[in-house]
Amino acid sequence: MLIRRRSLSAAVAGILAAAQPAWADGGVTECDSLICLDATDPGAGGNTSGSGSAHSGGGTTGEAKCSWNGQEWPCQDPDLGWFNGTDGCYWKQMSPQPPAGDPDWAGHQPGEGAVYAVNCRGTGGALTPAPNRWSQNPPPGYGGGVDLGALARQAADRMRLTGPEIGMAPAPGKTGLVGMPAWMWTTVSPTTWGPNTASVTAGAVTVTATAHASRIDWSMGDGHTVTCTSAGTPYDASYGGKSSPDCGHTYTSTSAAQPHGTFHVAAVTTWIVDWTGPGQQGQFTVSRASAADVAIGEAQAVVKSQ
Repeated sequence: MLIRRRSLSAAVAGILAAAQPAWADGGVTECDSLICLDATDPGAGGNTSGSGSAHSGGGTTGEAKCSWNGQEWPCQDPDLGWFNGTDGCYWKQMSPQPPAGDPDWAGHQPGEGAVYAVNCRGTGGALTPAPNRWSQNPPPGYGGGVDLGALARQAADRMRLTGPEIGMAPAPGKTGLVGMPAWMWTTVSPTTWGPNTASVTAGAVTVTATAHASRIDWSMGDGHTVTCTSAGTPYDASYGGKSSPDCGHTYTSTSAAQPHGTFHVAAVTTWIVDWTGPGQQGQFTVSRASAADVAIGEAQAVVKSQ
């Protein structure tokens, strides 16, 4: 199974770090290719005893891989059970089940669903035990079944979402002036701003995902970052020296001392992806990056002798 990850510059990595609080709650993943459950080789077992203790989770009886938080994990582990791609946890039905009245039943009776031992991956991938959980139905991906969340990520990958198709004034190859407004925008298309929709079918199950860009974080190369919640307004010569109404920046120093005499501008688009499938729906975000270089100089005063 092929994983493709984009190598970002330090400037782009800085933007992603700064933008983290806005999307971390959704378990946002940053990657170019999202790896989904290969249901043709789900592994074996999954309904044996569960102790609730965590271990490395490195072993697997099958070759199927699941994706969560930008990393790939075995979809089935002989000790931990089956991986749930919607919460990053391994679930294993406990055997024997707790006795009637046990708090793990959460007020339900034996035979009404089942109690599972659960171990979850943290943000960095570390595995820690979680409280046992009752569930009326097996969680997504359990027993090698179709993981709807993973299918949704595969649908997003098929959209070929990109970073901004950068437009700037001054344009790359031209020289702008210190103190004059710079304009930034992206060409609006299904892959650069959205909306964009794709579906993935596995057997009788179809998941449909729709993506739209929510913002672009621009690192201007001079130590400043600008966040724009629109695609920006393309500049026209008739605007003269006006500032952009929705996405702009004013440089206060020249780029002469920068490598190649230009400011390196990095732009990261945050995409929101909403998905629906049989009996489930969800949302996650992905980020895509682009870059350009812009030269900024100083206006030269012209003095005429009398």
